[in-house]
Amino acid sequence: VWPMPENASSGRRFRRVGESEGAQFVGGAPVLGKRAARARSRTRSGRLIQLAFICLLAMPGCRETQRTDIAPPERIVLIVIDTLRKDHLSPYSQQALTPHIEALAKRGQVFQDFSAAYHQTTMSMAALFTGRTPSLERGADRDRLGWAGQTWCGLWRFRQPDEAGPHCIPQSVETLAERLRQRGYWTLGIASNELLYRPGGYEKGFDRWVEIPGTPVEAGRVNQAVQRNLSDRPSDRFFLYVHFMDVHDYRIQGRTYQASVEVADQAVGRLVSILSQLEILDGSVIVLTSDHGEHLPSEKHFVKPGVGHSGRPAYESLTRVPLIVSPSAFLQPSRGLRGVDLHRMMLSLAGIAVDDRSELAPGERFVSERHFQSYTLGAWKSMIHRDTGKHFLVNLQADPDERRSVHREHPDVLAQHAERIRSLAEKLGAPSARQHTLSAADRERLQALGYSDDS
Repeated sequence: VWPMPENASSGRRFRRVGESEGAQFVGGAPVLGKRAARARSRTRSGRLIQLAFICLLAMPGCRETQRTDIAPPERIVLIVIDTLRKDHLSPYSQQALTPHIEALAKRGQVFQDFSAAYHQTTMSMAALFTGRTPSLERGADRDRLGWAGQTWCGLWRFRQPDEAGPHCIPQSVETLAERLRQRGYWTLGIASNELLYRPGGYEKGFDRWVEIPGTPVEAGRVNQAVQRNLSDRPSDRFFLYVHFMDVHDYRIQGRTYQASVEVADQAVGRLVSILSQLEILDGSVIVLTSDHGEHLPSEKHFVKPGVGHSGRPAYESLTRVPLIVSPSAFLQPSRGLRGVDLHRMMLSLAGIAVDDRSELAPGERFVSERHFQSYTLGAWKSMIHRDTGKHFLVNLQADPDERRSVHREHPDVLAQHAERIRSLAEKLGAPSARQHTLSAADRERLQALGYSDDS
């Protein structure tokens, strides 16, 4: 059991909320009796799960190599806290107080340079689940696909010509859950963000996929669903994905951003307690991250951004997010990591052979937004407005808050980035004569989460 720090007990109590939740999708996983499952858990949890992987980040393909002398963990737990900035967590900032997440970090490792693939949930989670770089490109300079439920995961280019249906993740693209299930893990997903609900395709590969209805979805209901579903688990060898929405819904819930982060921290503590009570914490590796950050009103930039996390453009506050792995499972990389890298890292954690299908070079970041194309390599970051063609350039090392564009002072960097953006737009493009428009259901989902049609 991982003890919490003394100040973790703040006297707060979770509100008891309704037990109702969405229908569950149950696949054909083998069912073990509870006594047999517990016996197998005790046998395997006796092993010391202290994993170490070598990330060969300097080599093409960025392959994470698993040590051959240590077995994969019995359980992999992926916690995604929606809209969570890393600078509001105590492992990243001395001004923050998040004792439960800090306890995970102290028993694990903190990655200082990790970026989500996009500034909204749909594309970011698609990158994490598939290892593919999401894109709205159509292949022509600055042209983009329409924004709709079938395109907003950014994987339209992989859709087969005869593939029909309202899903966004194409049938031909394997997901993280599918690969882990093939490896023998029972897969459980607890989803609380409506944009990930069926028929989007995010449920692919999960033996049991639980959708919790309503807005807002409070952390207490999410953890209730976790405890209920783990209590009748068919196997002690599992992959668990849990999504918390409290930080995303801080305005709806009438809280400050930091207060909602503290609520999420309490939820993480409760989740760890559930694993401990069920005697499945030992032998588990917990990965905590976020799908994107949030722009706060106090932050000023050279171009006024959209509200919240709607981009326009995708400043660093929207893409730089936490990544904590507990206990430590990897050697610290020599460069920044991205959502597609985390996909491969989690596969390698389970001992699954991986390759780099992200279509980006090591260290590159490309955010294919609706209104901007953003490209980052090293300290330099470019942002091109799709409609006007204006090209902005920031030196992130000298100007981490992105307050000034220096495009006039560095025409050589500007030209190199412009050429690379054109190349990526062609490589990641999905030519289509089809006009993608929002369905009534898509529009309702967006509005329920506080987005406009043009977010």
